[in-house]
Amino acid sequence: MLLADAIDLYVTDRHARGEIGANTARQVAWRLGLMARACPGLDMRDLTRDRVLDWQRTVGGQRASTRRSYQSTLKTFCVWAVDGGLVDHDPTVRLAKVREPRPVARQLSDGELARLALVLPDERARLIVGLMRHGLRCVEVARLTAADYDPAGPRLWVWGKNDQRRRVPVRPWLAILLDRAARARPVGPLVGISAGRVSKLVSGWFAASGVKTDRYDGRSAHALRHTAAGQVLAGCGNVNTVKDFLGHQNLATTTRYLPDTAEESMAAAMAAGGI
Repeated sequence: MLLADAIDLYVTDRHARGEIGANTARQVAWRLGLMARACPGLDMRDLTRDRVLDWQRTVGGQRASTRRSYQSTLKTFCVWAVDGGLVDHDPTVRLAKVREPRPVARQLSDGELARLALVLPDERARLIVGLMRHGLRCVEVARLTAADYDPAGPRLWVWGKNDQRRRVPVRPWLAILLDRAARARPVGPLVGISAGRVSKLVSGWFAASGVKTDRYDGRSAHALRHTAAGQVLAGCGNVNTVKDFLGHQNLATTTRYLPDTAEESMAAAMAAGGI
């Protein structure tokens, strides 16, 4: 069986069994199709490790995250091919993992925050950005209800990933916006839109303010969460406090949110302590 025919069979089979939806099926077919087009007429029995390595070289200039998704899709396909007897051995076994560079903390400057504030169209927009400046994710902003807000604190009870709940103190300026939102929407989500819509709106405001200038410049809604993490660290100097503030389960995740200056401060502290 030709590689191209095996790919068609694989995608059709997984979609028919309900393992993947129509959109995912198209994405999988496209990713695997890249290899089929790079190796026209290739028989499945000739799908060797060397062939896979040759194909990886053709996409070596792509972003690490893109190459990782290609490799993951190919590995899953090859496992299916082995199980179905289309190949004798999995050619992707022991392929080197695609390593992604440590991301730079995408913090916004005070000037960029000021420019962003100038283009916010209404009070709901100010509430959304204010919540994200308090470290909330897009999905957490979308889920937030009046019942999650305690004006006596003032504080928020935030439902994060894996249904983990955390308490976030609220600055007075945000409390004013939350008080108004809770009165206007005593039942249901405070902002009344989905997480995807929150992300799209914030990206639009970033572009309108001139803060975002390129598609992959890291200036997205999540940059506000990175900014909040850096500001909390600057105020307390305790990475574990930042971890709790962001609702992370793993401290290693928190360190990806911190600027290089945080690492320099740690090094200085270690030197002062004689380490």
